[in-house]
Amino acid sequence: MKSSSSGNTHFIKLDKGEDVLASLTEYINLRDITSGTLSAIGVLSDVEIGYYELEKGAYIKKVLTGDYELLSLTGNVGLLNNATHPHIHVILGDSSFNCHGGHLFKATVGITCELFLTTSSVKLERIYNDKIKLNLLSPKS
Repeated sequence: MKSSSSGNTHFIKLDKGEDVLASLTEYINLRDITSGTLSAIGVLSDVEIGYYELEKGAYIKKVLTGDYELLSLTGNVGLLNNATHPHIHVILGDSSFNCHGGHLFKATVGITCELFLTTSSVKLERIYNDKIKLNLLSPKS
């Protein structure tokens, strides 16, 4: 991992073989970042994504093996149970130009991952919603 920052903008370059979520979580924890937005492109491999099925109150998960073009990564950073928590969604492209997308549970960098993190002073936390059965992002009081 290589990184650079200026003001509230951080650039994080992840290299082949790095765990995307573990590396990002390490970065934000070392810098005590508790609120922000994420955006990235690159190539990911061995990805696990999910689709949330409201009626079941659970994710349907899919594992994608091999390399996938990271067409879009978007997400946010907030607190969950007083711990920093990145929440990420991705759109991935395969060699047949098909797209796969959903909530990111797991991914390894295939070639590179070029990630921008914009931090904020807004206090955010995830609070469990009984009806939806998810921790939803809310302003922290």
